[in-house]
Amino acid sequence: MLLFQGMRTLRSILLALTAVAALSVAYPAKANLITNPGFETGNFTGWTVSQFALVTGTVNGIAPHSGIFQATFFNGIGSGSLSQSVATTPGATYTIDFFAANNNGGFPQSVTLAVNWGGTTIFSHLFTSNTAYTEYTFTETASASSTSLNFTLSGSTGVFLFDDISVTPTGVGVPDGGTTVSLLGCALLGLAGLRRKLGC
Repeated sequence: MLLFQGMRTLRSILLALTAVAALSVAYPAKANLITNPGFETGNFTGWTVSQFALVTGTVNGIAPHSGIFQATFFNGIGSGSLSQSVATTPGATYTIDFFAANNNGGFPQSVTLAVNWGGTTIFSHLFTSNTAYTEYTFTETASASSTSLNFTLSGSTGVFLFDDISVTPTGVGVPDGGTTVSLLGCALLGLAGLRRKLGC
C-alpha cells in the first residue's frame, strides 16, 4: 500500500514538473533588449546622454516609476538627448515602451519630446503643463542589424523624466501552437509509459 501511494506521489510530481517545463518553453520570458532600462545602476550605463541630465531619485515630487532611480533632464538651455542602440533583425517588428513625466516645480513648462527609432521619428509632442508618469507604446519595424532608440528634448524650460524603457521583439512570449501541442503530447505519452512500467 505504501509503495502504491509512493508511486502515485511520484507520478503527480513528474506530471507537475513536466507541465512547468512545457509551459516555460511555450511561454518564454520577454527579453528587453535595452541595457539598464530603469537606470537602477544609478548612472547612465548603456546609454549615450547629453545636456543637463542626471540619474536621480524623486524630483519636484515625481518619484521614479519603479525602483529607486530615474533619468532626469533639466532642460534650461538648448536640447538634451538619451539614446541607445540595440541588436535587431531586419524586417522584424519590435515593441518600444517607456514611461515619461515632466514637472517644472510650478514654473512654466515648455518642452518638446521627440522619439526616433532607426532614423525615423515615431513620436513628437510639445508639453506645456506638468504631467505624472505616462506610458507610451509603439510597434515598429527594424531595417538594420543595429537600431538606435533616441529621445530628444528641446525647449526653453522644463524638467523631464524617463523610466522603465524597453524594446522587445513582438511575438516573444506568444506560444507556437504546434510546438506546444507536441511538447505536451510527448509529456503525456511519457507519463503514460511510466505509469504502465510502475504498474500504477
